[in-house]
Formats: sequence, structure tokens, C-alpha cells
Amino acid sequence: MSTHVRYKVFDQLSFADVLVYSKLPPHPFWSHVADKIDFSFADRLCAVLYTGRGQHPYAPSLKLRIHLVKAYYDLSDRQTEEKIIGDLFIKRFLDLPVDFFGFDHSTIGLDRSRMGEAMFRACHLYILAQMYHYGLWGDRGEEWIIDSFSTNAHITRPGTYRLIQQAFLRTLQHLRKTAPKPLVNALASLPLDAVGIRLRLSASTAERMLAFSKLVGQAYGFLQWFRHPDIEPMLAGWEQYPRSQELQATLLRILEENSRSIDPDAGSGTMSDTDAEPEAEGAVDIQYVIVPSHARTKDCIVSAVDPEARAARKGSKIFVGYKTQNLCTSSGVILNTRTIPANEHDQEATAGMTAEIQHFFRMTPAALLGDAAYGHGKHRAQLAQQGIQVVAPLQTYENPTGLFPSSLFTYDADRDVYICPNGQQSVRKTYNAKLEGHQYLFDKHTCMSCPVRMQCTRSKASGRRVFRSDYVSSYEYARTYNDSIEGQTELQKRYTVERKNHELKNNCGLGYTNFRGRTRNQIIGLCAAMIVNLKHTVRKLVDPKPGFIRRPQMTD
Repeated sequence: MSTHVRYKVFDQLSFADVLVYSKLPPHPFWSHVADKIDFSFADRLCAVLYTGRGQHPYAPSLKLRIHLVKAYYDLSDRQTEEKIIGDLFIKRFLDLPVDFFGFDHSTIGLDRSRMGEAMFRACHLYILAQMYHYGLWGDRGEEWIIDSFSTNAHITRPGTYRLIQQAFLRTLQHLRKTAPKPLVNALASLPLDAVGIRLRLSASTAERMLAFSKLVGQAYGFLQWFRHPDIEPMLAGWEQYPRSQELQATLLRILEENSRSIDPDAGSGTMSDTDAEPEAEGAVDIQYVIVPSHARTKDCIVSAVDPEARAARKGSKIFVGYKTQNLCTSSGVILNTRTIPANEHDQEATAGMTAEIQHFFRMTPAALLGDAAYGHGKHRAQLAQQGIQVVAPLQTYENPTGLFPSSLFTYDADRDVYICPNGQQSVRKTYNAKLEGHQYLFDKHTCMSCPVRMQCTRSKASGRRVFRSDYVSSYEYARTYNDSIEGQTELQKRYTVERKNHELKNNCGLGYTNFRGRTRNQIIGLCAAMIVNLKHTVRKLVDPKPGFIRRPQMTD
């Protein structure tokens, strides 16, 4: 396939370059990668990103290899620049002259942004296709495994006052730096002094409440200012206004999640009848207070710098950032990675990740293995529609009060009732849309007079309740299969993904990342997946196992 783009080419290697490279022994990794993998697909794939006019760009195949070097050594952009300048093995892998030092760290970052998540994902799939050609995965009856691990984004969680102040300041600075001059001049009419106030540690509670109310009022007034009839016509000539709209949306959401208006005449903590935003001059009659942490949503923004990051609990610790979902084969080939917010449930991204590989390669695994987080009934039913059987442990829900568990109640399918250990049957049922199942209720008076009531329920307002999931038949089949010898053998295979998680998290730096935003972390995750797959390719295809040869072999 020919392209209309001409890429920058280097002059033919000089005799000195050939002499230096010929004296180098084969690198145990990069030399074999260059022999086994063809990266020229990136030149055709990324041709749509260039116009074909002007200065010729560096070939995307070269840029992709640079990003793989960065992922292999877990380097920053600056460190990658230094690595290319001073490492002859890397220069030989990139087909660069010995004296070349033309790349800089800003170019590496701009290329990453230009290629974007979609192009890196396509490159990952092309490398997977070459591995499939070598027979490294895709056998009939092959199983896939999925798991996730935390990606700490090194984000400092500010307090509520500072969080609103940061979001306010970022929106304001973007306007002052990029907006047309008439728009910046019009901004002078707004009261914005609260955005620069830093409270003293010795500030009283009243001073803090007053400063918070003033900050929130001015922030709402600033957002309302963009919708003023005299301001809206000026926004048409602002090229960076879409970015400003994103910052405004972030600021508005932070305000709504962390503050609420009160009626000053009704006393502190009383909600006003209306939550109308103040006008541009600020509504002095409206006061704002901080929403208590327990009253906020679980999906609230925790950082104005990285509004896509979330806070979540991992064991006994709370981390801020993302989770990386890893879909791999039972042989250890990474098929897909997905970066999701830290508070998102593991199973939410699974169907999309598996469907992407099914659509691209036209193959379906014999089973999808996972831990208990992937064993929910809704998740099993969704993957069953894709022709995928889920093999995962079932989560056990024991009665926390120590009373009779639901397993002691017998379900009568013919009459659609539950029978309790004392022989009484449920009298009615209600549907719980959130839990996706029915609640079966026993008669209150019957339960009150039951001799084993204290062992069954302690509720005085109603009788005992038993929940029956819509996916109970799926759970029963899964429980029977998991208890079988075949099921136990299958469940043991899922630990293969732990080794791959270790490589991605610790060797490729996905456990702790300095990149902001889900998209950037997703790109880093895809590069890490490609590197892990290239390592797998070298291990499987090179025989004997590659080792570092300190002296090149001399031939007679």
C-alpha cells in the first residue's frame, strides 16, 4: 500500500557507522525484536496524520520504536532523549547514525499526542497479528484471562476550599492566556479577589466559612459571566474556547459536588428553596457551605489537575488515580489493556475489551477466567451473548448478623415462594431494580410468633426477607462447575495473569505514573503491553535463549 507522504530518511550509514555497529555484539532483546517484528506497518497506518506537504516528518515506524524503548526502560521523555544519544544498541535498533542526536524530549511528547490512543491501539493489534502469524496465540480452545491492578497517579488530594480554588484558577488563567484582548478586558468588571486568598492556619471557623462562601459565589458568577448577552458574541472568535468549556464544566461539577447554598435567615445547614446561580455581580443574599464528605457522591472529582482520576480503596489503603485492566491469553500474550477510573467496577470494561479482540481477529476463547469481581450474573449474561463462558469464583454473602443465611430457605419454583426452616412460606415479593432481583417477604405476625425468630430476624417492623437474583440459574451452574475437578483446574490457570501484571506494573512503570489524564495513561499502558508481548516473542522464538554476548564471534 503506497502513501502520499514522504518521510524523512537518513543518509546511508557511513563506513565508520558500519564498523562500530559490526563490533557490537547482538543485543539480547533489541536485536531479536528487529529480526522478528516488522514495524513498517506504522508508516502506512499513520499516513493519515500528515498532509504530504511541507517538511518531511520522521517515519512513524521510527517514532513507535522510540516509544517502545521508553516503555522498556521506564524512562521519562528527557531520559529517552539521553538514551538515544548515548546508547549504541538503541541507535542500531533505530537505524540511526552513530553521531545522530536530533531528537528532543518535546518532539517525543508531541508525537505521542499526535498519534493518540487510537493509533497506539492499532499498532498493538498489528503486533498481535504478527505474533498470531508465528503461532504464539490463537489456538483452538485457548482461554483468556482478565485482571486489574491499581495505577497510582501521584496526585495530591487538596481540601475542598483548595480544590475549588485550583479549578477556578485554571479556568481563569486559560482565559487570560488564550482569549482575545476584548474578552480579557471585559473580565476586569468581575470581582475575582477570592481566587487568590490563602487562608492562614490560625484562621477561625467563621473566617473560613466566609472565605469559602465568597469563593463559591464568585466562581458561580464567573461561570454565569460566559452566558451574558454582551459576552457571548466575543466567544465566537476564541479558538481555544472548547478547552475553556471543558474547564468550566470541571469547575461547575466541583462546585456542585462540594458546596451547597443555605438560607442565612433559616440558620446554618438549612437548604434554600432554590439553587439558582448568582448573577455576574454575585448574589450577596446567598451563602454557601461545604457538603460533608459522607454526603458527596462516590464518583466526585478529587483533583482539578486530573479531573478523570478517582479515589478508591485497595485493601486497607486509599489511592488516587486509575486501574489498568489486563486481558491476556493463558499462554501469556496480552490481548488488550484498558485504563479506567479507580472507582469503576472491574467488570464494566470486560465486555468491550473482549469484543474488540473478537471483532478484529474473528476468534472467541473457550472461556474467560477471572477472580470473583468478574463473576457477577449481569456480567456472565452479557459475555454469554458474545459466546464467552465466564469461569470465576462466586462471591459469598454471609449474613453479617449471624442469623439464618438465605441458603437455609428453600425455593418452591411451582408456587414461586420461599419456605423457611420452620415450614412457613413467603406471602409476597417485590422487585429491586438496583439489586436486579426479587425480595421475598414473610408475614410479620407469623415471624413475631415463630419460636426460632431470634435466630432468623430481629426486625420489629416487618418479617424476614429473602433475596433471589435474576441470575440465580447462572450462579447455580457456575457453583456446580467451580466445584468440579475441571473447574478447579481452570481456576488455577488464572494466576498466569499475575505475572503479566507484575511486568506491566513494576517493570514498565504502570504502578506509579506521572502522567495526567486517562488518555495519556492509556497510551503508556498500550506501549507497555507491546513491550511485554515483544519480550514474550523473543522468549518463545529464539533458541537457545538469548544472552548477552560480550565478544562478537570471529569467523575464519
